[in-house]
Amino acid sequence: MFESKLFSLIGLVLLCITLCGCNVANSLRMMQINANIEPVFSGQTRVALDALYADEKPYVYATVNGERLLFLLDTGARFLTLMDTPAVQRLNLPRGFDLALSGWGQESNSQAYQTEIQRINLGGVAFDGMKAAMIPVSKTHYYLREDEAIYDGVIGHDMMRHFAWEFDANAKTIYLSAEPYQPEQDAQMLEMSRFMSKVSVTGTLSFNDTVSVTESFIIDTGSRHYVKLSTAYPKANDITITSTRVRAADFGLSGKVEHDRVSLPQLTLGDIAIENVKVNLIPSDDEDDWWILGNALMNQFKTVVDYTNDAFYLVPQKPYVTDYNLLGLELRKIRSGEFVVRYVFPTLPFSQLDIQVGDIVTQIDGKPAALITLSEYNDIATMAGQHNLCISRGSHCYSVISEEIEGYSYFQ
Repeated sequence: MFESKLFSLIGLVLLCITLCGCNVANSLRMMQINANIEPVFSGQTRVALDALYADEKPYVYATVNGERLLFLLDTGARFLTLMDTPAVQRLNLPRGFDLALSGWGQESNSQAYQTEIQRINLGGVAFDGMKAAMIPVSKTHYYLREDEAIYDGVIGHDMMRHFAWEFDANAKTIYLSAEPYQPEQDAQMLEMSRFMSKVSVTGTLSFNDTVSVTESFIIDTGSRHYVKLSTAYPKANDITITSTRVRAADFGLSGKVEHDRVSLPQLTLGDIAIENVKVNLIPSDDEDDWWILGNALMNQFKTVVDYTNDAFYLVPQKPYVTDYNLLGLELRKIRSGEFVVRYVFPTLPFSQLDIQVGDIVTQIDGKPAALITLSEYNDIATMAGQHNLCISRGSHCYSVISEEIEGYSYFQ
């Protein structure tokens, strides 16, 4: 399967360069443009970062040319990326060559381009002369509102590859180290592979009582979900999925993707077996697409992505718990601290009420939305029972009762 993926990717790249011209070639160039830039430590080579966990994703604060910015740490991203938030715009960075990237599909007004920064400092370790991609996401439909852009950029493979990264969402800490990770007693180690600036590990996914598949899963700390899988794989291999399906949506730089969410019997990673794992079935024509482990799964453990030793570690910390959105509202934070509605699940409680995409949520269960983190909302949404929600449009408030979904969030 690896050779099939390789030949398919090479063919796709050659086709894109032929059809799309220089922008695609420039995007490929970005994957190697920082290859000779090395980190500079100001002291110890193990550094505690200024960390933040939000909506299951890991973020760190860093200074770019002296401006304090918030970055997503994304093992699924190939290179350093900046977005046109107010803080980034204040830097007045130069415009370089165009890239075959955009903030929402192929919209021309979101054309990305290469730029250069003098220094990015993570606090104790810095990089000088880094090239980055600049994506003007505020000019696209990736955000309904400009103030949804609450982080400023993405740190990807070209910086992450130098270190061993220790993620502990329970302790809300992130460490990087220039030395290989020294595993704790309970750490489960999996050999990590690299391909086209992405890293992966081998796991076994059970689709039903009789069918289990061993495959390479991409480690994606930029994904807030548990597991993603192409719809083409079970279809092409005539695999029955008995789980109840919940229609939902996800949002990325390529656009909105509606999909089904299911619970599959088991995912095994080394000696760790995760029961009833939540999986997003993403529409695709290629059965080799996706196969992704997201951060909602990895945050259940202390997770170590050790590029220095090509190793991935999971350290069990507490019983594994899955969040299921039983309320049926996909929310995002805006800079005021309130939430904006991005998607209404078509079969869940709030779909029966006058809640619309773009509404601003001001209160949830009697508490101001500005005082509720997105992670806390996700915990609220997974609890069955009565919930109250207020929106700014017409100052309306609504009450619903959510229920567990048999065959999805619970099993008899």
